[in-house]
Amino acid sequence: MPVEGGRRVGAYGLWAAGRRSIGWVAGAFVAVLVVFRLVVLVRDQRGDLAFDFRQFWHGARDVVNGVSPYPSAELLATAGDYLGSVGIQEVFRFPYPAGAAVALSPLGLLGFNTAAVVWSCLLVACTLGALRILGVRDWRVYAVALTSVPVLSAVYLGTLTPMLLLLAAVVWRWRDRRLVAGSALGLAICLKLFLWPLAVWLVATRRYAAAAIAVVLATAATFVAWAAIGFAGLAEYPDLVRRLTDVVADRGYSLVAFGVELGLPVGVAEALPWVVGLGMLAAVFVAVRRGRSEEMSYSLAVVAAIALTPIVWHHYFALLVVPLAFARPRISWAWGLLWVFWLVPAQENQDGLWRIVLVYVLVGVAFAITAGVQLPRRLSPARAAAR
Repeated sequence: MPVEGGRRVGAYGLWAAGRRSIGWVAGAFVAVLVVFRLVVLVRDQRGDLAFDFRQFWHGARDVVNGVSPYPSAELLATAGDYLGSVGIQEVFRFPYPAGAAVALSPLGLLGFNTAAVVWSCLLVACTLGALRILGVRDWRVYAVALTSVPVLSAVYLGTLTPMLLLLAAVVWRWRDRRLVAGSALGLAICLKLFLWPLAVWLVATRRYAAAAIAVVLATAATFVAWAAIGFAGLAEYPDLVRRLTDVVADRGYSLVAFGVELGLPVGVAEALPWVVGLGMLAAVFVAVRRGRSEEMSYSLAVVAAIALTPIVWHHYFALLVVPLAFARPRISWAWGLLWVFWLVPAQENQDGLWRIVLVYVLVGVAFAITAGVQLPRRLSPARAAAR
């Protein structure tokens, strides 16, 4: 047996050396993956680069120019299932609440290319910031997250998801500081409504003031934003959302799409998100009442937010960073779940039931990792300081 420094090098020593090399191997793999993805982006022929951001930018520019970012009733009436991605952009123009258009209006002062670069850098910073706030310090986790399909597609398309991930992390980190948690969640809801289940979690954990601040702030900010554009499109906005849902809900990875691919009646498929999502929110209250860790109940609320949304694209699953960070703040096989999304890299399900099933299996495993490990009840910084 070889001897090193007067000591025998056994199987344990060889195993330790092998583990130390894993980081370098993983780093090399990540580098190759990033370069490959960048080449794909540069050679993009479909015009998907900054696809979602183009809608944000147009909405922001309309606000700057003093015109409505929303489509006319006549244009909206042309919406149909035949619309492709470009047609959806042209018909629905800006299908987000007015708060998003007003908040992003500074980017409307810039040219599109410059604004897209600034926005992309901001999204990467939001992802890194979210991981940091959630207590992740292992650089390998950062690398895995940034090279996963959900995060890459979010940055590539220029979506709001990384910013929502950051705000969700802030809500968690400062959950006992009512003004901080409530303001962060209120801003998130104002930008995109679907994170409202986190307000239910605040109520379930008896953080009533934070929940109230979130609701009041989101409502007030939305009202002020719509007032800033003369309430243009407000009356028609519910119809816009309904029509958009009718056109694209079955194309992505929502429970509506799952029901459609199963061959369920349309009404039943549309009810699935409510049945599953509301059941999960009820489970949040049960988990809190039974004394399960707050990490587990918060993860359940995050997954419920995805389940309740009738339109779900790949980048929504970047929110799985939250339960994974709770359960595995250092690199482990669990973070590989984000890389499994490379098996289904397309934004649409392409009429493949197996793609939707695979995605929700990954969601279930990610949540089970947190739920299956009864984490110690860690005091939040505010409560720890009060001791």
